[in-house]
Amino acid sequence: MTLLRTLSAVAVTTVVASTLFGTAAMAAPLAVTSVSASDATPERVVLTPPQDPSTSQSFTWRTGGDVTDGTVWIREVGATTWRTAAAYANEPLMTGSFATRTHSATVDQLTPGTEYEYQVGTDAAKSATYRFTTAGTPGDPFTFIYFGDAQNDIAAKWSPVVDQAYERYPDAVGTVNAGDLINNSDRDSEWTEWFGAMDGYSQTTNVIAAPGNHEYSGDEFLKVWKSNFEYDANGPQWDGNEGTTDAQKQEAAYRQQMQIALDETAYYTDYQGVRFISLNASRSQAIALMTPDVLPPCLIGCPNPTELWLQVQAEWLDSILANNPNQWAVAVFHQPVFSTATGRDEADVRAAWLPVFQRNDIDLVLMGHDHTYARGYVNEDATATPGVTTGPVYAVSVSGPKYYDQQPEDNNVWTQNGATQVTRAGYTSTFQGITVSGNTLRYESIVAAKWGTGDEESTTDVPIGGTLDAFTITKYSDGSKYVTEDGVAIPGPGAGPGPVDPGTPTTPEEPAGTPAKVDLGFQKIGELASALSGPSALDETKGILWVSDKASGSVGRVNGVDIGTGDIVGTFDVGGPVIDLSFDASLSGIVAAYSTGSGTAANGYSTAAGSLGEPLLDDPIVLPYSITGIGIDSGSGIVYFSLSVGVILAIDAEEGEIVGQYPVGAGVGRMRVDPATGNLYVLFTGQSSSELRILAGRSGMTQLGTYTLDAGAAGVSVDPKAGLAIVGHTAGGFTAVDVLAGTATRFADAAFGSGVTSVSTHAGQGVVYVTTPTGVIVVGREQAPRITSSPSRAAIESTATTELSASAWAVPAADVQWQLRAPGTSEWIDLDGENTTDLTVSGLATGVQYRADFTNEIGGERYSTVSATATVWSTAPDAAPQPITPTSANKGSGITATVTGGVITVNVDRSWNGLWVGAYVHSDPVFAGWHVVTDGTFALPVPAGLTGNHRVALHDANGDILGWVQVSIPTAGGSAAPGPQALASTGSSMEGILALAALLLLGGATVVIARRRRANA
Repeated sequence: MTLLRTLSAVAVTTVVASTLFGTAAMAAPLAVTSVSASDATPERVVLTPPQDPSTSQSFTWRTGGDVTDGTVWIREVGATTWRTAAAYANEPLMTGSFATRTHSATVDQLTPGTEYEYQVGTDAAKSATYRFTTAGTPGDPFTFIYFGDAQNDIAAKWSPVVDQAYERYPDAVGTVNAGDLINNSDRDSEWTEWFGAMDGYSQTTNVIAAPGNHEYSGDEFLKVWKSNFEYDANGPQWDGNEGTTDAQKQEAAYRQQMQIALDETAYYTDYQGVRFISLNASRSQAIALMTPDVLPPCLIGCPNPTELWLQVQAEWLDSILANNPNQWAVAVFHQPVFSTATGRDEADVRAAWLPVFQRNDIDLVLMGHDHTYARGYVNEDATATPGVTTGPVYAVSVSGPKYYDQQPEDNNVWTQNGATQVTRAGYTSTFQGITVSGNTLRYESIVAAKWGTGDEESTTDVPIGGTLDAFTITKYSDGSKYVTEDGVAIPGPGAGPGPVDPGTPTTPEEPAGTPAKVDLGFQKIGELASALSGPSALDETKGILWVSDKASGSVGRVNGVDIGTGDIVGTFDVGGPVIDLSFDASLSGIVAAYSTGSGTAANGYSTAAGSLGEPLLDDPIVLPYSITGIGIDSGSGIVYFSLSVGVILAIDAEEGEIVGQYPVGAGVGRMRVDPATGNLYVLFTGQSSSELRILAGRSGMTQLGTYTLDAGAAGVSVDPKAGLAIVGHTAGGFTAVDVLAGTATRFADAAFGSGVTSVSTHAGQGVVYVTTPTGVIVVGREQAPRITSSPSRAAIESTATTELSASAWAVPAADVQWQLRAPGTSEWIDLDGENTTDLTVSGLATGVQYRADFTNEIGGERYSTVSATATVWSTAPDAAPQPITPTSANKGSGITATVTGGVITVNVDRSWNGLWVGAYVHSDPVFAGWHVVTDGTFALPVPAGLTGNHRVALHDANGDILGWVQVSIPTAGGSAAPGPQALASTGSSMEGILALAALLLLGGATVVIARRRRANA
């Protein structure tokens, strides 16, 4: 089927009947099941898991709205006495002609792995008696069922799927649901069908569910969802920081509200060794839910609420994965990180959450939304063995009868973003049975139905009831993990690092530095070839600049230029010379206004994989007056049109109706909308000058600022993070408007181009793409280095190496210098020659910290920013080195020793801290074990029976001799004394520092000399 939406021609004075870039209105709600508001009979009984379902259980049921009392009766099976727990009454909701209400209770102090029976209701109206079993011991086997979208024809076509799933997995402890349980949340009849399909299962097994976009349909505050399901409030928490600037105060208000909004949609439960995590991936649908009643004012540089929504959850997700006490972790949410349906790409979800999943090596990520099936992995997790990968598994599925077209197999969101689909199927309903047992997780996807016909016939030959997809994840105690396809031998334990020696000293990690502020200035930093020179728009997430053709008589060609390589990665035509262009991530596409033979028109066009250039509307928007500019506010769902009659027209993209007509005056033209605030930045052109006006799109088009500029304004773009609006000029260069300072500064350097036709900004980098007739000039705002990635902590074997990496953005580009700090010391040491973004270090020492120092020069001043630190841990060598005879040639320096009470204490330079040292006592060599240098010293026992003068030789983990010292071991009852040839301590030895640096880099294979200096903090 197609994802295209339909739209009738729009007239300025009419209300559009269908939707703009949205879904059409539906029929009236059906009848409900409750009898009256006073009916106390329990219905829709559902179990949901608290944070610890081994000792507690949550219950919810529904009655008429006038019923405020509720009780849970519970006892162990076989017991004779009921225990009671009072339920609280949730907010009543109108259901048809009368109110209904749900009741919820969580019963604690239960016994793990125990079967209970219960009833709910009131003394006068009790439910039937149901049974459930609490979670048992971590590692005990259990199975759960994963459902993608149910959504449509639930009673007729989804209910049989549920029955099949429980027949296939009769011992399943519950279901994990990836959203869109229903199609319209305000239609009680659909919820009746869903609970009807789950009848007999939801009362005896747990329901874990994440909301989808359709849970917001008719219920933008998720009242029905939060009434139906009881989940623990253990999701993201606001830290109470209210901030000082306007932007910080607004962010604090959002974060405080988001804690409330995410309650019962972002949560986790720990079931028998598995941490199940629910996330709320719907962004634009949740705007009303996430917006506080009182929002502090903020003009520019304000938080984008949809981005913050994902960020808040990413921070929480990172924390609960990093501190997960369980062996396994599974996440469920609706919109996928790797889309599978034609025309879809949730790039912002991927950017926010995928790094967290990968960094924490989550096991399963279960998703829905795209009404197809696909399962795969990120390419960096591939191994040399076909059918064996490591790292997270990502799955998208649909269990209901609604299907979407698949993206092409060889060109899709997965392939374009470094991922591989192992198994895929279209027009196929499935359910998944997932069994966790000890160190294995077994996943099976079963074909449940094939409802499509004709062009929508199932793409798989696997019959109904057959296994479409199956694999096993295996984990070993040494830290190795393998994802193995059926038919491939499961690898044995790998050579992964063991636990860190608990005696190794540790220094707390330090965060990345904050870049210094720099006066406003710009530099040309590059060029992009472009045969087109019309309006442009930037997709920041994918790094694609869409440049159009505005030439008279053209077909309105639009080219996608990769800003990293300069390659054209896509092209399509809109039908006529382009007037204005705007990209919107929520559409995965652009909206364009263009000229036709008889006037102007507008449409949206997909930029997603597999559907590039496909119109989002079957018919273009044609207005009675010429369109001179277009913009879209993804936050409010409003599309704005500048019209030649001096009016800005506002149309609700979801409802497809005109919501505002604002007279603004002659000369109104191209525009940009700040997605965080909804403010419009609109250009007005005149003969002798131009004007930029800032209008409050979400507050009745109130004028917030006006700036008079040079004539010939040619396009406007907004860098909200810097608080700037950039306006191009046909005479050359651009004007930077500092919105907070209220100033406009002209940058007309010849290097910034002439004949400018458009400007687009990359807010994340502070880069301006200036389109000219001869190509695109890339201009960077001068910035001190800003850390974009820091090295990650690592644990390796002492003879192994690991790669560290760091990056920073700066204009001009920054130089990099890697530094190390030995454990127990405070001084950072530069590593000479290590001036790239990657560093290879060895495990010869443990507990050594590394960081990268990025520097650049602006206006004669040097700026420096350091990355976060990363400690490299290593395990003790597992074998003694080969002894090497101590000689004058390998004696080394700065080593002393004393012997007291049967213990040899060796003192070395503090720069050796963290080094693994193996000690031999000569002449007849006796190995005295491996030791970690701590605070410039380590101790070893005197080998049994040794007295007199002996040489203690020190080796690194590679077996090389570092030096030796002579000691005098007294006879029993004698006193200890330094060996006669021992050297006095020389304090902080340069030679020792050089030796440590050389050892740690490249495992000693390449000697790198370190220059010692006090590094920038």
